Amino acid sequence: MTKIRKALVTAALFLGALGGSMIAWGGGVPNIPSSPQFSEPSQIVGTLNSFINQLNGNPLGSGGYAAQPGGSVSLGTQCQNAAAGATPQVCNGQRGLVAYTGITVAATATTQTLVITDSVITTASVCQAWWTTAFTAGSNVFPQSYTPTAGSMSIVFANSGPTTNAVTTGTLAFNCVN
Repeated sequence: MTKIRKALVTAALFLGALGGSMIAWGGGVPNIPSSPQFSEPSQIVGTLNSFINQLNGNPLGSGGYAAQPGGSVSLGTQCQNAAAGATPQVCNGQRGLVAYTGITVAATATTQTLVITDSVITTASVCQAWWTTAFTAGSNVFPQSYTPTAGSMSIVFANSGPTTNAVTTGTLAFNCVN
């Protein structure tokens, strides 16, 4: 019975953390109080509290309740460039939306390198990018490679579809983990 109770508490905390905006917890997920039903042998209390602190955006080992307003989990800073333009574009954030003009990935097997100038990106960043805009039907414009450097990221895009792409503007979403 104790294992079932622990599993239910764990599941409730996880689901509550995901839907934290629906539940008013006063700024975050509260820690689990230590009691005989949650103690030894698994020492689940400490593990759950560490997990809760991570969900709340607190640094490892800091303890306490949520540092984020409204109990939201921090996903890093978000940015959007000021206006669509040619490469490079400036967007200083861990994740963001960048609008480009002058996209030249047209015929099959062509490539183009687009650059995001971003003070948050380092050489150790692991990044992803994807288009939020549609391209010509039958074309397949996709990110072929990412090269993060100190203060920028270069992304090589390719068209692997059988159709030439005629779209020359688009919005690129990206996310980097440092």
